[in-house]
Amino acid sequence: VRLVDATVVKEPGQTGGQWRIHYSIRLPSLECDHFDLTPVRGKKTEERMGRFPLQAGELVLADAGYCNPPGIAAVVNQGGDVCVRLNRTALPLSDEKGRPFPLLKKVQMLRKAGEIAEWRVWVQSESQRITGRLCGVRKSEAAVQRAQRKLAIKQQNGKGKDTPENREYACYVLVFTTLPKDRATARQVLECYRLRWQIELTDRKSQR
Repeated sequence: VRLVDATVVKEPGQTGGQWRIHYSIRLPSLECDHFDLTPVRGKKTEERMGRFPLQAGELVLADAGYCNPPGIAAVVNQGGDVCVRLNRTALPLSDEKGRPFPLLKKVQMLRKAGEIAEWRVWVQSESQRITGRLCGVRKSEAAVQRAQRKLAIKQQNGKGKDTPENREYACYVLVFTTLPKDRATARQVLECYRLRWQIELTDRKSQR
């Protein structure tokens, strides 16, 4: 299992430049097995799965910043699987007939806190059609209130929109995975994604 992320670091001094470190760590050892240093701005400096060399059979955990068709394809084409937080604007989903997946309608079926469901979905990356699953869980009422409060704060800071649709999506945790059902249940996929927090903790320790 590999966790991938990126962080921005600043050189000492008032005129110090900024750089982005792209890195991955292994579970359960938490050893860094790959890193790449790029400028913060410019070509090929963005967070993307394609910069990490993988081995067949690896499972990659990543946040919503890596959830896009080219990134999913980069892992699948190296024989790996992904488990990523859904970015619904960057990762269009379709059903078995190629129609847009009715995301909001489906997730609204989860009415009780802790209720879990999964749906078979497809992702299109150029000419490649990738099969996956969308796994979702309804948050607790306290978690929903925290998430919706964050939306309101982001809108006040000009960094997001506190719309009725966004407030509804804030009620759920949604994870896209290419792992087949015979390798992981929806509950296991969601629990597995929670392990991604280990790379956030590692990042905070390194910045200290």
